[in-house]
Amino acid sequence: MSCRSRPERWLRILLLAGGVLVAPAAWAAPRVILPFVADTWREFSLSARRPMVVVFSTTDCTHCPAVIDNLAATIRASHSSLRLVVVVMDGAGQEQALRGDSHYRKANALYAFDGDALALRFRVNPDWRGVTPYVALIPVVGATHFYAGAPPRDSLQALLRIPSGH
Repeated sequence: MSCRSRPERWLRILLLAGGVLVAPAAWAAPRVILPFVADTWREFSLSARRPMVVVFSTTDCTHCPAVIDNLAATIRASHSSLRLVVVVMDGAGQEQALRGDSHYRKANALYAFDGDALALRFRVNPDWRGVTPYVALIPVVGATHFYAGAPPRDSLQALLRIPSGH
């Protein structure tokens, strides 16, 4: 487990909170690839002010680009405040390539695993065995739902119907 300084932790929280406030219509490529560390998942859960979809991917995943593209298109078409976050499990040290990838540009925030992948996956969901794409639907209130592959359309639609601020 990493021991981060308090200012570093607050900076990560501020960056995450700032990403929550960014309108989904911006859809600009994330300029910064943030580190996904041991506490990042907990921070996602605690700081969610609006629903969030988190896609865990790898650079060699053949199904991930289509899942990211479809989720981004659905979110954009819904005009909702839902955030799309992509976490690239093997993206550390490949920041330039990640920024240039058109699929990752559709995310509101882009992260790369920073630390032991097995331990980070366990923090997200102890039942996750590393299959990608792995998608988490995080409502503002209620339990997070996990899917190996694209989430069922009705689950995503239910998340899209949750009004902001509830």
